[in-house]
Amino acid sequence: MPQHPIKELLSVEYVSGVCVVTVQTRELDSRTSEELQTQLLALLNEGKSTRFVLDFDTVRYMESACFGALVTFLKWLERFDGKVVLANVSENIRFLFNVTRLDKVFPLCLDVPTALTSLE
Repeated sequence: MPQHPIKELLSVEYVSGVCVVTVQTRELDSRTSEELQTQLLALLNEGKSTRFVLDFDTVRYMESACFGALVTFLKWLERFDGKVVLANVSENIRFLFNVTRLDKVFPLCLDVPTALTSLE
């Protein structure tokens, strides 16, 4: 069965040297998690920033594969002494971070401005 191309998954802007990545899909499943990891690592490899805010405002559903993609990104980011903060995480997804204890690894902020402040 042919794979359909993934629509624009991320939008990217730089704010005061921080790479703000907005996830533009409602569902992060195993297929989109691979693309998420690939695109995040590509942004890191560009070398424009080692500080990232991931804006999850649109995301309403996330499969466990996405946690793996985020952890892989974090491991690479730590090699460059970088940091990542998640913003606008829905209550359901916040619960998953809590249950998996990944909320101890990934700071979860209420919104992008708060996330940007935490990276100063």
